[in-house]
Amino acid sequence: METVNSSPNKSVSSSFASKVKALLMRAWRERWSEQQWGIHLKTVVNSSNSESKDLPEILLQQALVGPNPNALIIGYLKHTVLSQMIAPCSALGLIQKYDDISKPYCTIGLIELTEAIACNISVTSGMESSVVLCKCLQQTLHWLMMCVLQSLKAMKDSQQQQEYISIIDAASLAAHHIADNPTVQALLYVAMSEDQDNYRDYEQSVINVRGTLSQSLSDVLPSQTKQKVGTALQTLSKVQDMALPSQALCEVSNLGICPTINTLVTLEALLNPSSDVQPFTDQLCVSERLLHLPRSTLYTEIIRACFMGLNNCADSPDELKWAAFTYIKLPQVLRYMKQQSPNQEIGEDLFQGIRDLMNSVPLLDLVEIKLKCECLKYLIGEFSKNDLLDKTQAQLLINKRSTESATKIETSSQSSLILILRNEQQLSRIIKGLSNFSHLDSGKESATLDNADSSKTPSDLMSLLCLLMSGRNLEFILAGAACTGKLQSLASKLVKINEFAKQTQGEMGKMAQTRTMLFDTSFLMLCHISQVYGLEVISPSPEYSDSFFVQWATRCLPEDGKYKCIDNFTPTDQSKVDLLIQHLLSGMDINKLNITRMNEYCLNFPLALQEILIAWEHGAISADTIKMIIEVIKNKMCCIPVVLCAWLCSYISMIPDKAREKPLQMIQMLQTSALNPDPDLNYNERYALMTPILQKLINDILPVSRRVNYTNYVPSDKLPSQVMDECIKGVFRLGWLDVKAVQTLEYLLNLCGSDWFCDRCIEAMLESSRLEDLNRALSLVFALFHMDLEHITLSLLFHTLPRLLQTTRYHSLLTDPRGNTLAKLSVMILVSAQNSKNAEKDTIPHLRRGRKRSRKEVELEDVEETECRPVKRSKSSSLEPQLTLDSEGFNFDFLTAKEDGETSPTFDTKDPLNKALANLMRLMNALSQDSQVSPRMSFIISFVQEAINCGSHNAKFILQFMPPQMVSNLLKSVQGVLDNRNILQICDLSTSIGRKVASQAICQNSRLKGPANSA
Repeated sequence: METVNSSPNKSVSSSFASKVKALLMRAWRERWSEQQWGIHLKTVVNSSNSESKDLPEILLQQALVGPNPNALIIGYLKHTVLSQMIAPCSALGLIQKYDDISKPYCTIGLIELTEAIACNISVTSGMESSVVLCKCLQQTLHWLMMCVLQSLKAMKDSQQQQEYISIIDAASLAAHHIADNPTVQALLYVAMSEDQDNYRDYEQSVINVRGTLSQSLSDVLPSQTKQKVGTALQTLSKVQDMALPSQALCEVSNLGICPTINTLVTLEALLNPSSDVQPFTDQLCVSERLLHLPRSTLYTEIIRACFMGLNNCADSPDELKWAAFTYIKLPQVLRYMKQQSPNQEIGEDLFQGIRDLMNSVPLLDLVEIKLKCECLKYLIGEFSKNDLLDKTQAQLLINKRSTESATKIETSSQSSLILILRNEQQLSRIIKGLSNFSHLDSGKESATLDNADSSKTPSDLMSLLCLLMSGRNLEFILAGAACTGKLQSLASKLVKINEFAKQTQGEMGKMAQTRTMLFDTSFLMLCHISQVYGLEVISPSPEYSDSFFVQWATRCLPEDGKYKCIDNFTPTDQSKVDLLIQHLLSGMDINKLNITRMNEYCLNFPLALQEILIAWEHGAISADTIKMIIEVIKNKMCCIPVVLCAWLCSYISMIPDKAREKPLQMIQMLQTSALNPDPDLNYNERYALMTPILQKLINDILPVSRRVNYTNYVPSDKLPSQVMDECIKGVFRLGWLDVKAVQTLEYLLNLCGSDWFCDRCIEAMLESSRLEDLNRALSLVFALFHMDLEHITLSLLFHTLPRLLQTTRYHSLLTDPRGNTLAKLSVMILVSAQNSKNAEKDTIPHLRRGRKRSRKEVELEDVEETECRPVKRSKSSSLEPQLTLDSEGFNFDFLTAKEDGETSPTFDTKDPLNKALANLMRLMNALSQDSQVSPRMSFIISFVQEAINCGSHNAKFILQFMPPQMVSNLLKSVQGVLDNRNILQICDLSTSIGRKVASQAICQNSRLKGPANSA
């Protein structure tokens, strides 16, 4: 059967070949021109459509019959290819099979034919043909290099050196002319990823030519030939230069300070004192790359920001935060940066950075005068202790500062800088001392901070806690612990002490009294830590998640002005509540109650007070009785007023204003000091710690006129938008962030949400049209968005950008240079958010900025709660499994297309950032189809270009959801808007669909711009 079926095919092929040969004979006899040949050939081809693919092989065989090529047939073949009667790639493919250089004139003829075809090849529009063209061009250049290489080798043993020199000259010139076209260079770059094995062979041939040329034949080969080969090799090497280097997205070199670094440092010092150093270090490194800052400049700006903060916050409550950050946390940050870049010498860069900072003599002098300390000298000392500077460098800097300082400062022992360094050194001893309390032993020494680790008995432990409460010791210890990452350890020790002390073990007299004071003091300290640093410091440890304080604080302690549900305050035993009410009304000492657990007081007191309050409101109890009850409550234990104030605030928050008078009077009574406290119980220290706790608890519930240490960020006569505009414009004018601006912006962000905050920042940033003002505003807004990076990034992608793109009245904000500035901000924020997300995957979760859960955490928690419900599972509340976005009108089929054996690209479609980015790209794709050139089209183009400018890795993430047809749409809308190097960065060349789109776009670019302008 095979013989029968193959006979007709052979006869048809033979028949077609005979017709072509006969036509060639006639053409030779009649000396047809190439045009005449084409006309007659078309008639033969049309009569044998199925056999036209054999035409180039037939012509080539006839052209190479003798030792010399038939010039007439070669000309006919060239005309046939260039008139597109046959595919150029098929002709070039046949030529590449010719490897017999023993017929040098035939080889030269084929090289000239190859050059004529490849240099005048017509780019096509189909994806498949574009990829085929990439491989064909690469294989053509490979063949030319092999011709050169074989000729160089053959010259050693042959007498026909001149013929081989002619081959080398022709092949070198052909390779240079073919590869000296930007379109060809771009297609070769695609071919590099399309067929890596063949491309490696091609690269090896180039290496071999270069090596052979340099090692031998130096006397035989003419200098002109060497120059031609060298020119060809240099032209071929341009393919490797197609990848674009990253560029600075925001120019800050002309500004006096770098607003981005200054603002990031300020936010970290004031808003995130207890966060880990890694996320902050990552933010600095990302900003360094985006802004293209030299490392020494980065160090200068970080330290400058610290000294500006110390100057701005001197003699204020935030001075301690800045001192702790500058002298404890900053050396850790720089040490971490050193670990991340082991090949980079940090000492020289840091030395140069501090030298540059010393030019700001007035700033350094002012800070040292205010803090009464040689601030820079102590900072250099800390750098030296952490092996960031060697002793020689440190001494040179100290001497230089001493010489240039305008004033001589004598360091005060009470300077906050000195105190915080001293307490930080004792922190380990204190934590060890808090851990040793369970080893009962007779305490021989009185507790001091210097022998804190020797605490062995509850009495010793109580002495240590009292020592911590005295003066400002606790503030300094907590500030140091927060910056060193030991705050959680310290808090867990206090939770353990609180658990130990909550249950009496039959002790009487002083032992029972000590246990009560331990419970009370540890409770107050934990409340203070929770209010200042967030409940996250207390709760992350699973070991203590079921402890009394963690449970109570989670359910009952107000956070950031948000009061808890009053139903969370539940008694352990109603009979104990009744007994407690009886004792309170009789004026008896509550410690005489038969309650064995201290935590039962905290759980039962709110319900007892509720009954008493109701009785007072109905006239059953007089005001004098209430005063007597409150005096009994606060006489010994200070934790009870805290618990009662937390309940009263929750209660007041749910009742009308007219019913608040008596609960507010109770709060006022609880705030005052006890009339006759026991002097042996360290009441004054505990009361001093309790007072600010109560003030923070009740400030948001009190009338504005009665609030203590309260700043009204939004006056009653102004809207939040007015306050925001005034604040953000003031920041833009200054070029840096002061403490008042930080507090105002944080308050507005928490009050109005990330969508509103993002809108106001963007609109304020785009008000100016001066490039310098826009760059300064861009640098500041990029840093400000790190106040809540994830939520603001999602607001930008989901809310702000779609609103600006789809609303006509906002299009003026998208005109350049405003639109380009917005595109830069969008790309910079995306890079920073993605980097932050990746860092979280690789490390232990750290305390999040702003004490907010991410949207993904909220969604996943909702899913877990939904799955736990036995019945009536709501579809709307569950997280959708692997979102495909097809239902939203966005088709991923093109993005996930793959060849056999190729892994399909995967997308984490549950990730909110990926969802937002895909949604934005879908919108941009729809807008890019508009034939009208508009400001929003300009913004889309700027967005793509800035994504390319931030580096290949970041561009791959940002543009991963860019629909393939969007590249073509942009090329059609504005000719020349994307060059070939841009296209190669946009498309993911690791996937087959990416290579197809890239090759098609490069060909389209060549047709739109012309061969001379395809760079």
